[in-house]
Amino acid sequence: MSKYNEIMEHIELNDEMRERIIGNIGARQKRKRINTAVKMISALAACLVIAVGAAALLSRDKLPQTPDDSSPNVAKSAESEILAGSADSDDGQTQHGYDVQEYGGANELSDAFGVKLHDIKNLPFEVTEQCYSVMFGDFAEINYNGANGEYCCIRAGKDTEDISGDYNEYGTVKDIDINGTTVTLKGNDKRYYLAVWINDGHFYSVSLSDGIDEQKMSDLVRDVMG
Repeated sequence: MSKYNEIMEHIELNDEMRERIIGNIGARQKRKRINTAVKMISALAACLVIAVGAAALLSRDKLPQTPDDSSPNVAKSAESEILAGSADSDDGQTQHGYDVQEYGGANELSDAFGVKLHDIKNLPFEVTEQCYSVMFGDFAEINYNGANGEYCCIRAGKDTEDISGDYNEYGTVKDIDINGTTVTLKGNDKRYYLAVWINDGHFYSVSLSDGIDEQKMSDLVRDVMG
């Protein structure tokens, strides 16, 4: 086992780091994923530099195997590794850092996470890319991207904790009933960007880059509910 891996094994995410990372992932959905291959190569190069540096420090200063988890540098390194690192696992899934896995489709994602999700057809933009992920073991995500930077992000949590990643303050917050479930819509000027609800002990969210009216958001939520 490399010295770098020994260091990373002892790093644990506290609640503040986890919330910040989830928020960052939510914010990243607002940008189309561009040049994935370049990002992966850059991340690999960064990991190599960190590994060499960590090994050199251990050799020179004889640092203990367990780093100080409160160190800002260690925390930033762990956060960057989770957000940027990626590798292919033996079963064909793509692993990002230590807590993110990608799957080939909605069925694979549902089977892996244990919450039923399916592809959405009637989105307010033309889909050019989609991604299926489990983040930190806490929520499953289907992300749709459009050619002009549009996105729709659908999430399902393992429990009732808010995992939407959207902590903006909206001028309009409205509860509506859809199929017997209370759904909270959030937006501005009669255009809604976020819908959240709880069903069967799981928290669900739908977030959009471009707001849509109440009827279209309601129809989208119905589609997600199946």
